[in-house]
Amino acid sequence: MIDTHAHLLTGDTKAYPPSPPSGSYDPADLENAMTVERLLEEMDATGVDRAVLVQRGSIYGFDSSYVCDSAARFPERLAAVCSIDATAQDCADKVGYWIKDRGASGIRLMELVKGMDISWLDSALARDAWKAAAELDVPVCVHFFPWNRTEGLARLGDIMGAIPGLTVVIDHFGAIRSDAGAPDHGVDDLLAGVAAHDGCTIKFTTIPLGRLDSAGIDTRPVVKRVMDLFGAERMMWGSDITQSPGTYERMVALGRNSVDGLSTAEQEQILAGTAARVYGRNGLGGWN
Repeated sequence: MIDTHAHLLTGDTKAYPPSPPSGSYDPADLENAMTVERLLEEMDATGVDRAVLVQRGSIYGFDSSYVCDSAARFPERLAAVCSIDATAQDCADKVGYWIKDRGASGIRLMELVKGMDISWLDSALARDAWKAAAELDVPVCVHFFPWNRTEGLARLGDIMGAIPGLTVVIDHFGAIRSDAGAPDHGVDDLLAGVAAHDGCTIKFTTIPLGRLDSAGIDTRPVVKRVMDLFGAERMMWGSDITQSPGTYERMVALGRNSVDGLSTAEQEQILAGTAARVYGRNGLGGWN
């Protein structure tokens, strides 16, 4: 099993000082932090073999040193995804730095301050970052919220059409209304539009699964509906530990339960195979 969405935190603010884009953070978040050592212990206890460390951008901003350093310490089990400020003049150079110099296995783009315009995703500068990722053959995670998914998914389709060779990972089910009920469970034309691109993969995490479970809604039909659109070979699971509430044990259980009823091959693909393919390319992280 591979967790493709684990956020790390550390109380060592001297080595890894917080740099929140909003200008503030809650110091309590760093108490009893989910450090790399603790994550590995949690993984061992729950049968998770490997994990992708996703930069906690709301606290560390665009300095992905902790996730990169952690992945470098344990390359046989961990890979890193760094946050990129695609509104910065040097964003393409930053992609190269974090991938080539610091060993990250992918990049992530998202709105780190609510209300930003869409330039973090699509602008002349942002497209330079996209092109750099395509040239380096590394995946780009994209996180949308309910308030920007309509414009974001439409722009994402344009980007994938314009830049050949992209591998895209859409986080958190693309912010669909997963509680919308049968038959589509929130899957809409916007999501179907990006799913038409072969390089597009979708990730589901405790954000949608936890909300459904807390509301007493069976997660399995939702996962099945999205799988019918993307295929198991373009679908992956992640915990969202430290961002979503709850224990790691519960998050792993939710992930496993959500694919119950699928074929053994589909379950293995979603819980491990897709992630190994996307993040194990070119020997990154020792996962080839």
